[in-house]
Amino acid sequence: MKERRVIIIYLLLSILLTACPMDREHGVGVKNNSNQIIVIAARYILPDTLLPEDPKQLVTININERRFIFGSTIGDTDLERLHRGERLTLFILSKDSVNSHSWKYIRENNVILKRYEFNMEELNNMGGTIIYP
Repeated sequence: MKERRVIIIYLLLSILLTACPMDREHGVGVKNNSNQIIVIAARYILPDTLLPEDPKQLVTININERRFIFGSTIGDTDLERLHRGERLTLFILSKDSVNSHSWKYIRENNVILKRYEFNMEELNNMGGTIIYP
């Protein structure tokens, strides 16, 4: 009898856990293959090519680390804009620059290491991950 109860509870829990939708957020992978810690600013900014005026959420990536820039970071949780053909821009900055300069200075002097601009097709062709450098 006790064994039967355990089996029923296990089955109910299994059904509940597998039936619940899981929140899955979409993102863009970034791999830091450089010898310095980098910071990412990502936005849909075209046709402008400058860093965004407000840095909002910056993502720090350590040396030899791979992280995701999630859609919520850029205000597009499901990356719908990217799927519709818009181009996303990623700015790679050094953590040292971000720590030692104001955002206004960084923006006005274009203190970036590299800039990537891509649509969904191009991102897929890169395997879903931007590799820096």
